[in-house]
Amino acid sequence: MSGSAGRAALTVSLAVMLAIGASACASTTYDETLATSATTAAATTTTVPTGTAAELLPRLVDEAAALAGVMIAEGDDRAAADRIVALWEAAKPEVAASRVDLIASFDASVALVEKAVDFSRAADADKASKNLDALVDAFLSI
Repeated sequence: MSGSAGRAALTVSLAVMLAIGASACASTTYDETLATSATTAAATTTTVPTGTAAELLPRLVDEAAALAGVMIAEGDDRAAADRIVALWEAAKPEVAASRVDLIASFDASVALVEKAVDFSRAADADKASKNLDALVDAFLSI
């Protein structure tokens, strides 16, 4: 490249960079109606499940078995996971009273349900479902 061609290319490059830099300094406008519009959150209610562990745990297994399908269908997987957690929390004291050895495994499987939903991993939901099914069978077989 000759000296004058190099200077011309440098001049064009500088002009382009100057134009880009100047456009970055353009004023910003805000739509004030967005900042002042009122939004209301949907009210949610939580029903605490009641019953014996023998009644609650099969419901937990059914919810867990359906979770992967809910996730794949892009349904309300968070609500399903919340129901699973609520069922476990309601049954946990009775399970702890008679089978403390199962608590850590139940807790880990319920945590896996939440992880499955948090990271949109239907495979983890299936794994948690199988684990919960085996744990419930172990508990109910006593």
